[in-house]
Amino acid sequence: MKQILVATDFSTRSDRALRRAVLTARQVGAELTLVHVVDDDQPNYLIERQKAAAAEILQQTVSTLVDVDQIRAEWLITTGDAFTGILQVAEEADPALIIVGPHRRQFLDTFVGTTAERTIRRSRHPILMVNAVPSGPCRRSLVAVDFDEASEVAINAMSELDISAAGDIIALHLFDAPAIGMMKRAMEVQDAIDHYVSQQEDRARSELTSFLAKCRLDSAQLMLSPLKGSASAAISACAIEQEADLIVLGTNQRKGLERFLLGSVAQGVLLDATQDVLIVPVIAADDLTING
Repeated sequence: MKQILVATDFSTRSDRALRRAVLTARQVGAELTLVHVVDDDQPNYLIERQKAAAAEILQQTVSTLVDVDQIRAEWLITTGDAFTGILQVAEEADPALIIVGPHRRQFLDTFVGTTAERTIRRSRHPILMVNAVPSGPCRRSLVAVDFDEASEVAINAMSELDISAAGDIIALHLFDAPAIGMMKRAMEVQDAIDHYVSQQEDRARSELTSFLAKCRLDSAQLMLSPLKGSASAAISACAIEQEADLIVLGTNQRKGLERFLLGSVAQGVLLDATQDVLIVPVIAADDLTING
């Protein structure tokens, strides 16, 4: 049975994550593990007091999940800073999915990022950040495809998790048409520019069709658009236009200090999206060896 890890700090944002986790667990037949992290940078008596209070809330919540929602669930408490605690539990539990609430912007987040973003940067497991108030199963998913390993891993994870099984899937590819600017500067007629863009779109459509066939996602609706400006803005705009509930992105893990930097596209989508966002990391082979 799949296991879903749900991070909670008992806030309204965490309530969204828990509600989405319940809907997802029911849909895919998963069991839930609720995780609460108590800040350890305080006196021991405060830590113990907070752990006792958290344990009472978690036990009541799990009892409701089991008795009312008919979902297998358990809870645990750890100490540390929030994102490190979540990741440590994930390393031990090896869940199929981690679910977190939306980020909360504060001044220091400009420099260090929110708990959600910091967790996503370092996670070796797919993470679903729940931005919207859950009301039912995912009806429409938008997966950004770039013909690379990250896109393939994201599609495979989406299929394995079964999150979009009951809804439509849109495969979006933003294709390059680098000569558009030059043609406009040369004052080419619009028909010539349109013909060039059409040629590039046909080429991209053929590649996208082949890529999706390789990933066994032939049923997806294809969307192609020339890349203009920010890719993250284009993805978010397309998700709104298509009324998608979920945006799916793959992202490459990095090493050392660079590992704290999320790819610019994923970062932009996380900041802009009002929909839920599923981030699927590509794990380097040597990282698997070290951690496996």
